[in-house]
Amino acid sequence: MVGDIYKDTPVSNYAPPQEVADFTSYVQKDYGYGSEILNTPWLELNDRSVIDDMDRGQRTFNAFVDENIEDPAEAWKWRGTRSKARNKAIAVHAQLTQGYIIPMFMAQNEDDEEDIDFSDIMRDVSEWMVHNSNYKSSFLMVSMGMLMNPVNYLGAEWAEVFQQIKIKSKEGYSKRDIMDEVLSGFRAPVYSADQILISNAYEQNIQRQRVIIKRRWIDYSEAQAKYGSHENWGFVKPGIRTVYNEEDGRFYDIKDDDHPFMVEEAIHIERRNDSEVPFLGGIYMGDEDVHGGNPVQHRDHRGAPKYNVVPFGYQRVNEHFFYYKSLMNSMYWDDQLLDAQYEMFMNRSFLDTNMPIAISGSDKVDSEIIFPSSVVTFEDEKTKVHPLLPAANLAGMANAMQITENSMEEASISDQSAGQLPQASTAATASAIAERNAKVLLQGVGKTLAESMVQYGGLM
Repeated sequence: MVGDIYKDTPVSNYAPPQEVADFTSYVQKDYGYGSEILNTPWLELNDRSVIDDMDRGQRTFNAFVDENIEDPAEAWKWRGTRSKARNKAIAVHAQLTQGYIIPMFMAQNEDDEEDIDFSDIMRDVSEWMVHNSNYKSSFLMVSMGMLMNPVNYLGAEWAEVFQQIKIKSKEGYSKRDIMDEVLSGFRAPVYSADQILISNAYEQNIQRQRVIIKRRWIDYSEAQAKYGSHENWGFVKPGIRTVYNEEDGRFYDIKDDDHPFMVEEAIHIERRNDSEVPFLGGIYMGDEDVHGGNPVQHRDHRGAPKYNVVPFGYQRVNEHFFYYKSLMNSMYWDDQLLDAQYEMFMNRSFLDTNMPIAISGSDKVDSEIIFPSSVVTFEDEKTKVHPLLPAANLAGMANAMQITENSMEEASISDQSAGQLPQASTAATASAIAERNAKVLLQGVGKTLAESMVQYGGLM
């Protein structure tokens, strides 16, 4: 919805009423500020932006290794990763998802039969929604995403989308509209940190945000299925963002090279004003009555509007900051240190196995005479062969690596909790303490997850 306008930027054919243009300008400002929050370095994230923290967390989880070699002389060195942080994240995820967490409903008064009946009905409805939607797969994704991202979101949405099918008859083929079951019904989409724009980075309760903007890039055909009947659909083009310029009151078409065949869907929602307006590539897709129409679609039992997304994260940074500290954030430096130690260890092992040598004297000594069980006679008695490097203390490096791995276990769960057998020398007391500490840590993470699930239950 935002972009840079230059002298050669083409003017759009889209020219809505002034009321729509003014509202579009208002939404663009919210969009710009929300994007600024995502790209601002925050002290709470060690002077990284939300986007940078998300990128670093995903690189750590995916065990990213830069394999570019600028100096050919360095090509022999070991490049790789122990993937220790990734393995810890997978172990934590396995513990968190031993079963699917489903919001449940309890009677306020267990002595009131009417309350009990209503709670049973709500429980049956929620279970039906879970089993007849993508909730289970979304739960697995959102619980994995909270381990690597500063935040991700789980949505609660209901859509009714139709599609045209061809029916064969004696006269030929005719078309008929039917419900598109893939795009219709209850859905629990997962939104990444950069897909939800907020208005206040120091308000943890998402329902207290003045505005949120849900944005995603969708296929042109999907956009047509949802918005094809709107009067402004003809102005929507894939790979084009239409931006309003307040200075001259005109709209401009900006090419989107990153998404040439897709359309950006941005939904501007203000809970307090009971307003929910979708835009496609910057084109207004709301009601004709801009301020009188466009009510928020999702509501509670009183009919009050609610934002239909819930944030999920690993650990709170402090008592106010909206975004979380991910597991990958917590383990990043230990993971980097362990990889650096392992690189030094492996490189020195390579050198010890194939030690470079220094030769003095006139005799020729090269790889042609170096092979197993070779016998060499020197004509020059002054010829000597010396190793270039002194003996290495690899035991000290191995001990340092073990200390780093122990530090990583303190930030997550022990290898024993992840399913590995303890060493034979490990005392039973030490194993019990490690198990207890892992349970305490998982309980803390589980409470954070449960807090988000309680909020999500209020949206179902």
